[in-house]
Amino acid sequence: MRGRILFNGNIVLESDFVKMARDWLLSSLHEDRAVRESLKVLLITAGWLENEFEEEPIKAALRDIGIPSRFVGGFDTNLQNLSAYHSYRAFLDREPTLATAWNARAELMEATRRLYLEKNSFYVGQLRRSLAQLNERQGDSTLSKVMQDVTGAFSHPPADLDGDRLMGYFLGGDIRDALGRLIDNDDRMVELLGELDEHFVVGTGLHFNKTWRGLRQTLEERILSANSIFLFGGNLAALHRCLHFFRLGEVLVEALRRGTSFYTVSAGSLIMCERIIVYNDFATEAEFNLYDRGFGLVRSLQLFPHCMDRIQTDDPDNLSYLAYRFQNRQCVGLNKDSFLLLEDELATSVGKRDGVYLFDPSGAKMRYDYQQQIL
Repeated sequence: MRGRILFNGNIVLESDFVKMARDWLLSSLHEDRAVRESLKVLLITAGWLENEFEEEPIKAALRDIGIPSRFVGGFDTNLQNLSAYHSYRAFLDREPTLATAWNARAELMEATRRLYLEKNSFYVGQLRRSLAQLNERQGDSTLSKVMQDVTGAFSHPPADLDGDRLMGYFLGGDIRDALGRLIDNDDRMVELLGELDEHFVVGTGLHFNKTWRGLRQTLEERILSANSIFLFGGNLAALHRCLHFFRLGEVLVEALRRGTSFYTVSAGSLIMCERIIVYNDFATEAEFNLYDRGFGLVRSLQLFPHCMDRIQTDDPDNLSYLAYRFQNRQCVGLNKDSFLLLEDELATSVGKRDGVYLFDPSGAKMRYDYQQQIL
């Protein structure tokens, strides 16, 4: 990875992000000299839907810190909007037959998500009930202890039969089984979404459609000519849909490889991960669930924007649950004043007003403050 990524949780004013990132924006790691010298900034605001082009306050902030505009044919080509949402809408308008097929695919995806969420709701409910019963009987049980107790045998003489211990053994097995099924359900959902996508692409010949190829080429050129790219939040579904429709994930990865720097907020931070995990209130009790596949620019971290708003960070069982559920990735929480810099394979907290929060399988919440590195 030649470029850098600066993640934020949910900053209030986008122009404040520009000011905070000033020094990085005015520097360059890009391998292409022309891109380095241009300092071109690309804005991705597809999550704003019809308001995609209401980015003038951001451009003004960029000009204020010293990044110039360059107008060609009446359009600013150096402070540029990707226009992913309007490109997506333009395709659907020009290709009604493919638009109908795409909408049918979207309905199938939503039906698949509903089934996935129903299964998750059942397993989460089972896990919570079993953990509550275990605590009633033993008092000091935690999810971390249950997950570490994998002896697989209940051994004490029948004459010393202890009902609470015996029930604890069974409840512990239920908890581990429920969590395992949740992990399996996440993995299966990823596979299903990939399969549905490929069936659509192959069945419709989308990637050989001239309209699609022309629009995608324009979007690709804008991305690969940028020194810095801002990925803002808003409507997660729209942001992901527009970028995924044009298969821009692989282009973003290539831009990072060449040295483009990324600055991401909220939903923009979520889609950088390998998996997009969202806070979903489909079930009786709100729950974190897989939304879709992300673009994988960062694979070792699972980011949780709006951290303090959506995660019970003072509940060790909740933090253990997240760490075990989304295993093989560091679970990191970000707030509006949290900033995490990923550069040279190092992850460093760079926010001066708030830290970055790491959730450990033990249930610990570790805060990393300014200039502290996450191991």
